[in-house]
Amino acid sequence: MIQRVAHAIRKFTGSLSFKLSFYTALLMFLALLAFSYHSIAAREESLVRKMTEQAVKDTQVIRAAIWNGMMTNDREVIRQVIARILQTAGSRGGLEQINVYDARGRLRHSSQAVQDRGLRPAPGDPLLKAVRTDPDIRQRISRDGSVIQVVNPLLNEKSCSSAACHAHPESEEILGALEVRISLAEVMKEIYATKRDTIVFASLLFLLIGTISGLAVVRLVNTNIRKLKDNAAKMARGEYVPKGRAEGTDEMADLMRSFDRMSREINERTRELEESRRRYKTLFDEAPCYFTVVDRDYHIARVNNTFRAVFGDQVGKHCYVGYKGLTSRCEVCPVSKTFADGNSHQSEEVWKPGGRRVFVMVKTSPILDDTGAVTEVLEMSVDVTRLKELQFELEKKQQEYKYLFENAPCYLTIVDRDYRIVQTNSLFDRDFGESLRENCFRVYKGRDCRCENCPVEKTFEDGLSHTSEEIWQRNGEPTYVIVNTAPLTDDQGQILAVLEMSTNITEIKRLQGELILLGETIAGMSHNIKNILNGLQGGVYVVDSGLERGKGDRVQAGWQMVKNNVEKISGLVKGILYASKEREPEYQEYDPGKLLGEICQLYEEKARAGGIQLVREFEDEMGTCYFDPARLHNAVTNLISNAVEACASCSKTTCAGDRITVSGRIAGRRLIIAVSDNADGIPDEVKEKLFNKFYSTKGSKGTGLGLVITRKVVEEHRGTIKVESQPGRGTSFIIEIPTRMPQTKEPLRVAV
Repeated sequence: MIQRVAHAIRKFTGSLSFKLSFYTALLMFLALLAFSYHSIAAREESLVRKMTEQAVKDTQVIRAAIWNGMMTNDREVIRQVIARILQTAGSRGGLEQINVYDARGRLRHSSQAVQDRGLRPAPGDPLLKAVRTDPDIRQRISRDGSVIQVVNPLLNEKSCSSAACHAHPESEEILGALEVRISLAEVMKEIYATKRDTIVFASLLFLLIGTISGLAVVRLVNTNIRKLKDNAAKMARGEYVPKGRAEGTDEMADLMRSFDRMSREINERTRELEESRRRYKTLFDEAPCYFTVVDRDYHIARVNNTFRAVFGDQVGKHCYVGYKGLTSRCEVCPVSKTFADGNSHQSEEVWKPGGRRVFVMVKTSPILDDTGAVTEVLEMSVDVTRLKELQFELEKKQQEYKYLFENAPCYLTIVDRDYRIVQTNSLFDRDFGESLRENCFRVYKGRDCRCENCPVEKTFEDGLSHTSEEIWQRNGEPTYVIVNTAPLTDDQGQILAVLEMSTNITEIKRLQGELILLGETIAGMSHNIKNILNGLQGGVYVVDSGLERGKGDRVQAGWQMVKNNVEKISGLVKGILYASKEREPEYQEYDPGKLLGEICQLYEEKARAGGIQLVREFEDEMGTCYFDPARLHNAVTNLISNAVEACASCSKTTCAGDRITVSGRIAGRRLIIAVSDNADGIPDEVKEKLFNKFYSTKGSKGTGLGLVITRKVVEEHRGTIKVESQPGRGTSFIIEIPTRMPQTKEPLRVAV
């Protein structure tokens, strides 16, 4: 019962009507009390001031009476005056007591027989103490507020100081003081009555105003508030529908209109929120990527349908268990980072559902509560397994392309629009050196400007493949190539660069030339062989005729003819066999000076017989080197034999003092041997064909294999041979071979 009453009281005192009426009435009550207090205080001050002014007047009359009594030295007169004044003042109320003090503060006369010590000023009282220094009227109210004390000094006037009854000298200005005490009892009663009436009136007014304001609030406010409360409850349940514009022009009507407007906006926002929630749910559940929500304990809180279809129902499990089948948290975890700093993070991971690998791109996003704290993390994971497989396949294809590009048996170069080489393969780098960022025409041909009829330029213009046969320069040597171009385009089909596939056909060209020369040589050799056969037939005929006739000298001449032609055929066949077979030199230590001496000794007699001077420019002992003496002997012999024949066939006007010089020296790790003559020299067009098989400048007298065999011997020794010749100034053949045996077999170089 008590609790219900207390609850009802709390409900009533907590209601808006009670608060509005109570505090309004209380405010009026406090305002009335403040006004009443101010009025009563002003009234009290006015009454006290009037009584004080009357007391001052009375003290003036009393002081005059006392002064007359003192002048006549009649104390009775003083008492009568005081009594009369008390009687007159008593009739109007207030005057209570009159006291007279001397200059020392001692009481000399009082209107009452029994003195009230509590109200009488003591000798040290401030009202009397400064009476000498401040001869003005003084006044104060007692501590209990019931009495006003007025003190007026008695001055020593000239007429008074000269009287015989007075004992004070003229120099003493103050003779004493007059004290008048006025009671404030009636005033206090009046003020109390006024205060009481004011409080009663204020209380009644408080109750009246509180009741009226409470009824007004109940009538004018509570009804509308109750409606707002009911409408708010309906709005919370989603049942409230605005009924139209509320009537009225007061604040409550404005409040109802604002509530309806707020209700319409809330309904609109609610519909939008519900629509967004449905869209979010649809997006979350039906998104083609994996959506998972992970809490702070790394448990999977929610998953979408795509995740559930691949990984099954993993809700409640740890994410690292559901994703990867691990027993502990991942070392690099984007969820952990998002929980730590509240930012999104991204990672590339491999999940393993059912034992198979799934490559995913994971992006995390924080889910915040009302305080901004991260409570969960949303993981958005995209399956990039197919993309990864294509990436791996692309990398494999790139490796295959790179391998094919680098190991292609032809020159591969990529040229940009500025005709600069941007990529080359290993075969091109081996033969032409690294040439990136250099112009193709400068690298290929040593030109300073673009080539005429350039296939790269044509491909840039029409986007088609083109073919051309060109001559490049490699180490100063001509290199014959067939160039095929192909455009390299971007995604929009724009040509970025051109691929040049160049096949080295130098050897084919050389063989082609040799085949042509071989045909010509064979035709010439056929004529030589025919002549040799005719010579053989002639010799046989001479032998036969000598035998028939019994002439021995004729038989001898015919047999010599047969032997000479057989020797020619034998030399021709041996040369062909030697030039057609590859042989490895039989290395041994040998002094090249000794070898050159033996060769010169063989040709000194023949040269002297032809009027040719054979000059030695080498030391007899040059030191030992490693080479094949027999084959090098054959090579140098061929050179000296050719030099002897060149000097013998030299025109008389050109060759004066035929001379052949054989020189030899060791320079570092190279043995250099040179055979020079001062014959007619060799024209440039002939010099380029000297080392071709079956090519001879001797006509039918030569086989065309001597210099071929010489070059072959030099190349077998991993050396080089070159010819220097100027028409009219002679010819020099220079051989360079290593002084030591090679450690590995290297490909033979073509002689120049």
